[in-house]
Amino acid sequence: MITIRHRRPSYEDGRYKQEMNTTVILGAGFSKNSGVPVQSEIPGLLISYGKGNGFENDVNMLLKKFMEEIYGYKGDGHFPNLDDIFTCIDISTNSGHHLGISYSPLTLRGIRRFLVYRVFSILENCFTPQKYIGSMIELLNKKSVKTRYIVLNWDNVLEKYLLMNNGKTGIDYCNGGINWEEGSYSPPEEAVKIMKLHGSCNWLYCDNCRTLYYDLLNKVGLIERAGFQKTDFSLLSYVHNAYSKENAIKSRLCRLCNDPVSSHIATFSYRKSFRANSFPDIWNEAESSLCQSDRWIFIGYSLPDADYEFKHLLKIAELKLKHMRKEGLEIDVVLLNSDKTIDKYKSFFGNKLHYICNGGIDEYSDYLKTL
Repeated sequence: MITIRHRRPSYEDGRYKQEMNTTVILGAGFSKNSGVPVQSEIPGLLISYGKGNGFENDVNMLLKKFMEEIYGYKGDGHFPNLDDIFTCIDISTNSGHHLGISYSPLTLRGIRRFLVYRVFSILENCFTPQKYIGSMIELLNKKSVKTRYIVLNWDNVLEKYLLMNNGKTGIDYCNGGINWEEGSYSPPEEAVKIMKLHGSCNWLYCDNCRTLYYDLLNKVGLIERAGFQKTDFSLLSYVHNAYSKENAIKSRLCRLCNDPVSSHIATFSYRKSFRANSFPDIWNEAESSLCQSDRWIFIGYSLPDADYEFKHLLKIAELKLKHMRKEGLEIDVVLLNSDKTIDKYKSFFGNKLHYICNGGIDEYSDYLKTL
């Protein structure tokens, strides 16, 4: 463990108990502890997931063919980066250009929906709960008068732990969305604020009336969330009877206008678009939360280059009210055997870093118990 200790008030002076506001920033490393693969591991799973299932095998073949023809994949384990895959698709579809003669913008939009469906499947089905993570989340909530979360992942790992710790805990995604199950706009007053800057695999969006829903209880199936179109299935070599085309394109309908709903995310891409409805509200709430917090805790987040917009937001929030703070901002970083990432944090935050734990969540939980 690497530890940097600067001034911190003692627990006895009451600041931790009565005044400390905390924003916790969760990256892919946080979810990795619960069995969810990190981004670098996903490309290999894209073409090998769900073997033995007819529909999943067809999706495997489609995505493998795409990797072979666009990225020269040879089956040797050297997969294209997920950022590269989504960036090329997004730029081509947004500009109306092909990726070679066989991949028109229409075809690429279909490929993108199959990619999103496959990534959602991986995130949803790889989760394995860990008791020590649930205990850490309980500690985080107890040690601060307000604990808010900024999540850079699509998965619902945090929500699952919150609901396991307290099934009555409400979730406020700060996006103005409607609870799919309850049809309600307003989360409970005591709801935990979670700002998911890249969207979430349990969000649904209506392109017609621009209504956003969140599906905490996973009532909407993964195939329905993908928003498949009839033309997408011409890309598959064969649609098996178990997952007929008609069933796969059967979408849930918007509760307000009856138009089909589908996923609402900003993809793993260097060309993420945050202009869509709800994202500006979430980013504004994230900035507000960071500015109002006395302590930031980064868990399993590697400060990737692709997140340049979020890194800029961090600097804005760190500096704009710096001259008004009575106490300096304290930043904790929780990683696991990642010296290179520690160097990134030192370069980005310098002496603002208070505590760096390179021994993972379990070790950081022990530290929290001493406060």
